[in-house]
Amino acid sequence: KIIEINKENMTVTVEAGARVSHVLDALRPHGLTLPNLASIAEQQIGGFVSVGAHGTGAAIPPCDEFVEALKIVTPSEHGVVKMTEESHGPMFKLARLGLGGLGILSEVTLKVIPAHRLVEQTIVLTRSEAKEQLPTLLKRHKHVRYMWIPYEDAVVVVSNDPENDLPLMGPGTEVDDGNGGKKKIVTVEDLEPKYSKDEKLAPLREFLRKLLKSKGTPIDEETISGMGFGDLRDFILASGNMLDPDHIKRCNKVEHEFWAKAQGIEIAPSDQKLQFDCGGQQWVYEVCFPVGTYGIPNSNSMDFVEELLKEIESSGIAAPSPIEQRWSSAST
Repeated sequence: KIIEINKENMTVTVEAGARVSHVLDALRPHGLTLPNLASIAEQQIGGFVSVGAHGTGAAIPPCDEFVEALKIVTPSEHGVVKMTEESHGPMFKLARLGLGGLGILSEVTLKVIPAHRLVEQTIVLTRSEAKEQLPTLLKRHKHVRYMWIPYEDAVVVVSNDPENDLPLMGPGTEVDDGNGGKKKIVTVEDLEPKYSKDEKLAPLREFLRKLLKSKGTPIDEETISGMGFGDLRDFILASGNMLDPDHIKRCNKVEHEFWAKAQGIEIAPSDQKLQFDCGGQQWVYEVCFPVGTYGIPNSNSMDFVEELLKEIESSGIAAPSPIEQRWSSAST
């Protein structure tokens, strides 16, 4: 449960079993939110902080950095221990990422920030463009993630920036700021999509129809029309041999076509944009490694993906899209 929302100290104290979504719901009426999310909001707060869950943003640390205080139920003579950086120094920082090793996390106090809206831009770059533009994009945008599509020369780039602090080289319309300078705003025209929902989903729907027809499976148009992107992709993958590279290549091709039409700008509260549709069912394998500093990034992240894609494509591995890539600052 939610124990306390302290607007003066800009903190929220919750039981460790509270879900991130419940915390967001409790903060919303107070005009507050969490500093960052880790794609979904169904984690429990204890696990959310203990594993150092991270979202997107090269200058934003993992979620353990938001912890101001915690309570741990230990098997030691100390019993229930309340920890802060002031009371326990470096041990507190270790406990934030304790993975249950020091005891059972029972209560967590987290930093909160004012609720705000984010402007999300989705674009599709070629692989060479994504590699070339990465250093600029990481500094230009508050949040950035890449989604690489195996067997396709396409990288889906999703960026998010506060509505009232848009980069001049980012999305939106440039206007005078009233002080002799320029700023970006988002207009109704900027938000107007180039393609309708049906036009965006058309490549996926048509490919699914062909797959079902080739198998002699009845086509339920009502079901197909009611599916969103994630459900369609799941159905398409499962309607063929998921270990067949040719089937996966065709799936990735129509997904590329979908994203090409899905490019554009949207605006919504941060707690909606930072938890996003991961695209159906996934078996996730994550890798994390240093990529230099914010000021001087190295080539590790691009080298890794290039090597991975080379291995996938040269070996004919049935690798569905996406290979998702995020950047985060480190915990202290």
